[in-house]
Amino acid sequence: MPIVAHNSLPAFEKLRQDGQTVLTLDRANHQDIRELHIGLLNLIPDSALSVTEQQFIRLIGSCNQIAQLFVHPFSISGLPRSKDTQEYIDKYYLDFDQVRREGLDTLIITGANVESPVLKEQRFWEPLNDVFNWALENVTSVLCSCLATHALIKQLYDIDRKPLKRKIWGGI
Repeated sequence: MPIVAHNSLPAFEKLRQDGQTVLTLDRANHQDIRELHIGLLNLIPDSALSVTEQQFIRLIGSCNQIAQLFVHPFSISGLPRSKDTQEYIDKYYLDFDQVRREGLDTLIITGANVESPVLKEQRFWEPLNDVFNWALENVTSVLCSCLATHALIKQLYDIDRKPLKRKIWGGI
């Protein structure tokens, strides 16, 4: 599915330079192909914010060519950010109110670093739950990565995270 560079997010140009198919908005507007609007709630720490954004856009852009993908990165309050990263988010990311107004077909939520093992103690807990609640009623599918999966399980089923002796990949 071709990614559509519908704004000036630097990841689009980086992916184009790496050989990824990235359509201009003008070209996309002249094609009769279904649009899919994908939200990317990027909770990842500052040091990996743009790399994570590129990885997810590259991943979804490498699918088959039957739809145009409009990726809408956004953020929520409660995440500690450096001045430079916050300026980047303010310039290129939507806020959740914009996403809520415009709607999405699907949503990807990345992981985040936590300040304590108790998710309800995180400053971003309530804003993240607002996104979960909205998405469950308004989005076709939600893909959670890393900590976002734990947070959704906590919110839906009230199951807390628990430390394991070793990392487990896949099923138990």
